[in-house]
Amino acid sequence: MNGSPILQSQRTPIIDILRGWALFSVVIMNYATIYTWNTHSVKTETDGLTSFIESISEVILGSKGWTLLAVLFGFGFSVLLKKISDSGQPANLFFIKRMLWLFVFAFINTLFFGGDILNDYAFMGLILLLFYHFNTKTLFVLGIAILLLTPFLQSFLGRHHLLFTPKYRDLFYQFYDKNTFWDHIKANLVMRYQWMFRLSYAIILHLIQLGCFLIGAALHRSNFFSKANQSSRLLKRVFRISLVFSILLFSAQILIEKYEWTFNTYYDLFYPEVLCIMVFITTGIIWLYNTGKIKKIFSALQVTGKMTLTNYVLQNMIAFILFIYLKADWALHWYILTAIFVFILQIFFSIWWLKKYNYGLLEWLWRSLSYGKLFPLKK
Repeated sequence: MNGSPILQSQRTPIIDILRGWALFSVVIMNYATIYTWNTHSVKTETDGLTSFIESISEVILGSKGWTLLAVLFGFGFSVLLKKISDSGQPANLFFIKRMLWLFVFAFINTLFFGGDILNDYAFMGLILLLFYHFNTKTLFVLGIAILLLTPFLQSFLGRHHLLFTPKYRDLFYQFYDKNTFWDHIKANLVMRYQWMFRLSYAIILHLIQLGCFLIGAALHRSNFFSKANQSSRLLKRVFRISLVFSILLFSAQILIEKYEWTFNTYYDLFYPEVLCIMVFITTGIIWLYNTGKIKKIFSALQVTGKMTLTNYVLQNMIAFILFIYLKADWALHWYILTAIFVFILQIFFSIWWLKKYNYGLLEWLWRSLSYGKLFPLKK
């Protein structure tokens, strides 16, 4: 194939910054998830600090990282296929090959972390290909429709007790609690390829992911991020609307839980709340970036976001060794602090690496395999 990947100089800074933020969100929540695996059979009284950390991290970060990455995946999908199409190459065959190689990376990553998300990107990426020739308006309308209608389906399946698969959960812990290297590998494979095929994941999460993909592609087609840089009015409008809905949905969830209302049995507000908060935080980041303030923080997020795949897999490998295999007997706040420390280390690692090399190691390997030729790694 004669095409070539996007050069570092051609990358959109805010996209890499958002990838960096999403990666930070993911490492926090993944490490917190492993904490729940390690304490699933331990009866402990939750102290005030643990409750506070759980609540704050769930509200600000829970499911916001992967939904943002899904939007950015859809954006990158549209960018890449346009570039391939403009070069006269068969875009569909190229993207199928690219997703098949992503499956390979996903399987390897799954060995270290059963909650891997790369499998879903690879699978739903193939589905997304069916929508490539749709126009911008259709992509946006379909994306919004999927995101608005999926909670109805989620509630319907929940009323019929079809969302959970306890036997696969029990099988996961059966291997996980043996605490040997190979049993942890088996546990991760069970979680990824059996437990996660319950309907709440196989259908609901993938529909939300598809909706985010389509909106991401529409954002590229409409030059949203360029307009966001030029029109603060548009950005502020989206920010304020998403803030209002975030507050309303968050408050509604509290009232529903407190008074045991049955609203969620007909329309589950979990994902609408997640998506509104994600949009609110994302537009807030873009707005702050456009002001030109805290440049060092944005620079750190940007350089880490350029190596999202490499850093994501490294995070999981570290977690496997420290928390899954060695099972550090720590409180939740130490898991969170470790996640923050790992991310900070990755900032410095990414800065050092990109001074010497053109791409992250896995980014370079994925590109070379996708295009069928070796690109220069070293600068």
